[in-house]
Amino acid sequence: MHIPSQIEYMLRKLSSCGYEAYLVGGCVRDYLLGKTPNDYDITTSALPDETMDVFAGDRVIPTGIKHGTVTVLYDGVAAEITTYRTETTYTDGRHPDKVEFSLSISDDLCRRDFTVNAMAMDIDSNIVDLYGGRADLEKKVIRTVGNPKERFTEDALRILRAFRFASKLGFEIEENTLSAAVSLADRLSLVSRERIFDELMKLICGMHAGKIVRLMYENKIFDCIFDIPVINEAALAYFDRMPSFENARFAALLLYDERICEHVKSLKTSSEFAMSVKKIVECHLPDAYDKPTLRRIISKYGHAALDRCIAEGNSSGLGNMIFELIDTENCFSVSDLDISGNDIMAMGKQGKDIGKTLNELLFAVFDEKVANNRKDLIEYIKKVDNT
Repeated sequence: MHIPSQIEYMLRKLSSCGYEAYLVGGCVRDYLLGKTPNDYDITTSALPDETMDVFAGDRVIPTGIKHGTVTVLYDGVAAEITTYRTETTYTDGRHPDKVEFSLSISDDLCRRDFTVNAMAMDIDSNIVDLYGGRADLEKKVIRTVGNPKERFTEDALRILRAFRFASKLGFEIEENTLSAAVSLADRLSLVSRERIFDELMKLICGMHAGKIVRLMYENKIFDCIFDIPVINEAALAYFDRMPSFENARFAALLLYDERICEHVKSLKTSSEFAMSVKKIVECHLPDAYDKPTLRRIISKYGHAALDRCIAEGNSSGLGNMIFELIDTENCFSVSDLDISGNDIMAMGKQGKDIGKTLNELLFAVFDEKVANNRKDLIEYIKKVDNT
């Protein structure tokens, strides 16, 4: 593994001060899969205060010091450094009631969710693998560390994470792990809607999301996420064709449900995201079409029209035409016109007539009755007013 020099600096500095230090979790998993990690987490025998002392000359942020985590920034790179720890009961089904620090890497690894995420690696690329994570990577299996019912009862979000990693990596979920996830899925109600949404978005954008979303549908996992069942076979067919953008994939799941706004709001998404999903769901494409018609659709729905077109399997004829219009033309709203409300006012129009005139000009451009340049638009207004 090529460890970035900044991360190597952190590992060596901890070691030089007499502490154990390992890369842990996803970065080790990605390294073993031949991928470049997106980020690096470090686990250490140093207590949080000791870690802060080690990096006293660098920028250190006590991001989660109560639970043993500090963030060190060095030469433009940040890494979370967490003390080995053990966790006790999870009364709320999400967070440990008590965290205790440890001097043993084995204590730290045993609390982790899945075997493929429960490996550590030192600066010399020596792997600590106590739960068969490496073998599960080779078998392409997602399996919990220890008893799956215990892991999912401790933290219900792990249920969605199992499906998310399967979607991302293209792995199967081990039989006992899947059975426990299905039987305990109603515990997802204990997880905040924001965290549900975050995991769901990562899941549905995975390279193998189609297969995993169908698995979740067949096992009624979505019934435990949304207040009302929303997914059906037709929606799954749309999902398989959707481009892997969050709003497009999410919209595909809800194309046949009239309560789209309720479902989007229930996950506490941003209003911008909710509107982008709503547009894809509401965009109905015509059986017969020409450029003026498609310009009106693009004006109302924007890129959502292309997403809907792809979902409906029309990515060749109709899809190509929509893409070409979006790519080559630049007038789909009143603000794109080469004329302003002040120009209309200067021609003697007032109040509501200004907006009305601008809309009429936009549709005239759509219908190719006038070119979108100021001179021609003014002449067109004069011509219409004189007829």
